[in-house]
Amino acid sequence: MTNLPTPIRYLTEISVHIQKHFGTDSFVLHEEKSATVHVDLHVVPPNPDRPYFTLLTSGMSDLDMRVPPGLEEFALAEVCLCLPSDWPLSVNNFGWREPKYFWPLKILYQAVRYPHRQNTWFCRGHTVGSVEAPTPIDSQVEFTGVLFLEPQTFPDGADRVQTDDGRAINYLAVVPLLSNEMLFARREGSETLAEKLFEAGVNELLNPGRKSVV
Repeated sequence: MTNLPTPIRYLTEISVHIQKHFGTDSFVLHEEKSATVHVDLHVVPPNPDRPYFTLLTSGMSDLDMRVPPGLEEFALAEVCLCLPSDWPLSVNNFGWREPKYFWPLKILYQAVRYPHRQNTWFCRGHTVGSVEAPTPIDSQVEFTGVLFLEPQTFPDGADRVQTDDGRAINYLAVVPLLSNEMLFARREGSETLAEKLFEAGVNELLNPGRKSVV
């Protein structure tokens, strides 16, 4: 007898939302083995309007994050990022499984589970990663942490999913940070860092070899 994963609670609403804002030409990377929550990655291929891959998770919102009293509107979230059009990512190209291409997907999987495993929460402007002992988030890159921001490339309304039970799921863009950017965010605040990132053209569209903005 096969043990099937528990169906994602808001999968229907999320799928309809993605089709509405990003089109029907997408596919899903289903997680084979799950822990804490089952995670699917919805992949929107490059198109003339968005000439890059868009990756959006579903499954993180199966559980509420432990938000402070009064901030219940932020209890449900999913994460996202975008990849260059030449990333080996398609239903027929499995090059993305190689370590040098898989690490952005790994970041999404880790971000989904982080608040549930740590019994905490995050929202726009929060960072995850150590400043005192910076360690690369993956052996393939120099990034040592991530910043969660409002998606900058999304169509209007695409960053928030309205659910059938009257709740809302917020999509958070995952932006990898270098160690000195993590330190800057602690000293000067994440909003100031976000301004520098945006001025330099840094957003959820990943540039693996980018230079520091501070």
